[in-house]
Amino acid sequence: MKRTGVILCLAALIVMITASVCFGAQSLEITDTYPADGQDNTTIENMCVKIWLNNEMGNEKSEKANEDCFEITDNKGKKVPTRVFYNPEDPKQIMVLADTTKNLNIKDNTEYTLTISGDLTDNDGNTLGHEQTVTFKTLNQSQSTQIYMLMMVVMFGGMFFFTSRQMKKQREKEAEGQKVKEEPFNPYKEAKRTGKSVEEVMAAHEKEEAKKAAKEARKAARHNAEEEEEYEEEDNGNFKVKRPRPISAGGSSYITGRKAIAEAKKAEEERLARRRAANAKKKKKK
Repeated sequence: MKRTGVILCLAALIVMITASVCFGAQSLEITDTYPADGQDNTTIENMCVKIWLNNEMGNEKSEKANEDCFEITDNKGKKVPTRVFYNPEDPKQIMVLADTTKNLNIKDNTEYTLTISGDLTDNDGNTLGHEQTVTFKTLNQSQSTQIYMLMMVVMFGGMFFFTSRQMKKQREKEAEGQKVKEEPFNPYKEAKRTGKSVEEVMAAHEKEEAKKAAKEARKAARHNAEEEEEYEEEDNGNFKVKRPRPISAGGSSYITGRKAIAEAKKAEEERLARRRAANAKKKKKK
């Protein structure tokens, strides 16, 4: 009787241990991939597929068992040499990378397929159970280059257009300012603009011109005084130059900026004198 009880207890214990092992084991499944199945425009450089699973991978036993569980082929069935890496920081991740140490010819705008064997095994010996595939398509490089070039042409064309328009506006402003600057004084137009009489406008203009003339005269006087002091007679009858003289002092006919201003001012005064004479003549006729 005692012997029968011991046998029953051992049998129950074996059943419990077996059940715990059976229920504790979890079948191996793929939870995610990158690129995803059917994804387009994947990179050509360093082409790889990352796989995430629900169980841990990468111990010595599982690495050896999974050596031939991954294969990448192109749309014509040609194999691409690969290398498999396990992530020590994330034991549930595997990366299948195209082997750049071999002679690779990854083509753009081409469909590739990663085939994962059903024999894929995790660290506990669980297998995937059935073959799975991840299909992806590489980037259309020529189309992307064309789009990029088109964008560059549009960008540079826009920059050229706006720059040209801005320069044109700047030239127009400068031309307008030059025109306003060079336009002769019109007493009738100024009288119409200010609402004053022609006589008042002419008087104000003559007063302003007189101020300018006096200013230029003072400047010319200072210049002449400086030129007179440029030479200093020494005891031996020679002259010593105190400072550089203008080129006109040597007999050159080159017109300096001051001389050009003085000549322009003189011409303007003569023109105003002729206009005043003409206006006075018209008043006498009236």
